[in-house]
Amino acid sequence: MRLLIVEDERPIAGYIERLCRSILGKKIQSLRVLHSLDDALDYLFDHTIDLCLLDLNLHGQDGYDILKKAVSGTFHTIVISANTDRAVEAFEYGILDFIPKPFDEARLQKAFDRYLEQSEDQHIYTKYLSVRSGLDIHILKIKDIRYFKAAGNYIEAVLLSGKVELLDKTMDRLHQILPSQFIRIHRSFIVDIEQIVSFAHAGRGTYQVTLINDEKLPLSRSHYKKLQKIIRK
Repeated sequence: MRLLIVEDERPIAGYIERLCRSILGKKIQSLRVLHSLDDALDYLFDHTIDLCLLDLNLHGQDGYDILKKAVSGTFHTIVISANTDRAVEAFEYGILDFIPKPFDEARLQKAFDRYLEQSEDQHIYTKYLSVRSGLDIHILKIKDIRYFKAAGNYIEAVLLSGKVELLDKTMDRLHQILPSQFIRIHRSFIVDIEQIVSFAHAGRGTYQVTLINDEKLPLSRSHYKKLQKIIRK
């Protein structure tokens, strides 16, 4: 795991680093600690990471500049901040967890468990996803997205308007931060369940879902059974 810690108070940064090494041990492939917004943004431009541990107030600079870049990238973000009044806003931008200061090792362990998919806490409040276009970043509203489709190294976000935006994430990592109405129907598709009008056997061992706009998407056998259970509930 490749970690980046962005924290302007050096004693706290050192504390976070020690806890990370204690919890993750040999899982850590690389760990970098930076203390300013500019240094963090420069580092992210040149390096690939898996997880960013981010303070939102960096010498008076707003960590949301990194946060918006984070949710448009392949990595996850855990915010560690005393600014608990911004927790709801942070979750709306697709962070994995918000850890209020002060905190202990058990609280950080819980956040890492979620990253490693060992937590069953699925209270997700993401409202926005960031999309990079060249050097620019623009915001997508979750409510405007019909479904997501794997497309090589990217994900296509297919909007209600029919427009397609490319996201730089894996399907598994994206699914971790999506609200519960987005369900996996196939290894290559995640769909807003409110867009599904029916699903059925399509012959020769295949299944499909039909959307509100009459578009048909593949439904895998295993997810067919899961969808049946969801509908029953």
